[in-house]
Amino acid sequence: MSTHNPSGALAPVLRIAMGLLLVLSMAAAGGLHRSAWTVVLAAPLFIVLYALGKWNSWVLAWRLGGAKRIVLSALVTLPIQAVVAGLFYLIGLGLAALLAPAAPIAELSGTDVRWALALFAVAVAASAAIIRLEAVTPHASPDAEPPVPEAEADADADADADRAAAAASVEEVELDLDPMPLRIDSFFVSPGYFRINAARQALSQLHGEAVAKPPFAASEAMLAEAEARLGFRLPVTLRQLYGVMNGGYVGWQYVPLKADAKPVDEDWRGAFSIDYSSLVPVGDLRTVAEHYDDFTHEPEDVPADADKLVVLQARYGDMTLLDYRRGPEAGVLIVDYGKQPGADPVDAAFDSFDEFFSTLRRERRSPGVAPSADSDLERPLGEAPEALRAPMFWGEARPHAFYLNAVQRKDGSEPALAADDALVARTEARLGVRLPPSLTDLWRAKNGGGVSCRFVDLESGEGLPRTYVEAVRYLVPMEHFTTLAELSDRIVFAPEETPWKAQFAEPHRLVVLDADHGRLVLLDHRGEGLPGSAGDAAVLVVEDLDRGPPREVLRFERFDDLLARLRAKRVDYEDVAKPWKPAAASTV
Repeated sequence: MSTHNPSGALAPVLRIAMGLLLVLSMAAAGGLHRSAWTVVLAAPLFIVLYALGKWNSWVLAWRLGGAKRIVLSALVTLPIQAVVAGLFYLIGLGLAALLAPAAPIAELSGTDVRWALALFAVAVAASAAIIRLEAVTPHASPDAEPPVPEAEADADADADADRAAAAASVEEVELDLDPMPLRIDSFFVSPGYFRINAARQALSQLHGEAVAKPPFAASEAMLAEAEARLGFRLPVTLRQLYGVMNGGYVGWQYVPLKADAKPVDEDWRGAFSIDYSSLVPVGDLRTVAEHYDDFTHEPEDVPADADKLVVLQARYGDMTLLDYRRGPEAGVLIVDYGKQPGADPVDAAFDSFDEFFSTLRRERRSPGVAPSADSDLERPLGEAPEALRAPMFWGEARPHAFYLNAVQRKDGSEPALAADDALVARTEARLGVRLPPSLTDLWRAKNGGGVSCRFVDLESGEGLPRTYVEAVRYLVPMEHFTTLAELSDRIVFAPEETPWKAQFAEPHRLVVLDADHGRLVLLDHRGEGLPGSAGDAAVLVVEDLDRGPPREVLRFERFDDLLARLRAKRVDYEDVAKPWKPAAASTV
């Protein structure tokens, strides 16, 4: 069966013709020495032509912000298109000056206005025609060929499928979405940026009250309390998500706006407001009515049935909601209450949370360039002269945040900027251990802070480049060294969570050098003096203390073994500590 699509050939011709018409018209206006004000009159024509090439983006702007969004976009585009129109006007003016004696520039007249209006009418008509032609679906030719044998028909069908696949492969992809549906265990990306860092807070306190650690996952009691407060039963799948993590960052997730959504912006909608991309903790769930109480008490400002809509996330008027208006089984709405008055705020609606969850898609991760220790990292610290290891280890950075915060408090609790023999002796006596000499040498140069040489290389298998991982990041001042047992006692854990000291044998022999949420860097003194031990404290890096049994990421049998492997990163931007450079190398 043969098919044809006349619009496939005609629409591009119209586009080119419109572009040439506007360009030649502006050049002619310059060549005929018409008023320079024709540039201003022509700018809207160029906006129309520009909008043709970006039609999907303008449609999306209308859907997201209505007339206000279109006007703002046009105001941004107008001066740019005026410059383009002016450029062609000047080209025509310059060519005329080369070919004929100079003539005065005419004043703006009614002829110029009528010329601009006529061109504008042509541009609008051509735009409408192009949009209509490009929206036409290919159809069967009226002079279709007669039926063919079944085998040939199958071959034709396969060929048509191949052609369709080829056409799809060259279609512009604005959103590269992973086709795999999300799972309960892949929904969250991280706990989020605003979760209380109980480990860091507890480590910062030399004296004071214990720090309450928010539970990593929501318990059944927390879910039941939220349901009793809201007056609604949460969907089963949502309860399971909260059982994995009590809210957090979910990454950029999208839902389709139509059944045959293509990988273009206008066919998809951010599921959790792309800028925030988070699910609120279960204790922060509240209705839209309660949300609006924060900033208005005018009934006309509050959406209808606001007391039956529960906010899963909100960024201004952009919200993801549980919809209980139809009964106890919640649907899901994705709305934008910031649209112009009278516009439908609902962008997407789902009959159930399971339907919503099944449609969620996440952008495919770009493979990028594989990390390589040989190309990305400097030489290991163990190869540097011993006299340079301390400045290379710390790099160029401010003192530790604990010092900076204490200075602001002005209570005399700030740590020393560099350790001395007395501080080392007091710390060892307080902890009941002997610190590795190579560690105390580093802290004598700088008493804690961001670390420049903080990466270690890893073997990646035969034939593959060596990768690397961040071993340390910020190491605390010596005054804040504490044992894991004491740090654990400074934290109030949720009833369903196991205190950290109960997850390790001899926690009083583990010295905390840094703690960041569930990631700890520890000096392990538990093996000192045992047969076969190196006679020095080991270094242990563990993760996932927040969510269950600790996961050992790295282990070095001696602190010196860690130092020998540490490497700085070759980067132009560094947010922890810039690599140290000798004074002679830093001046040109």
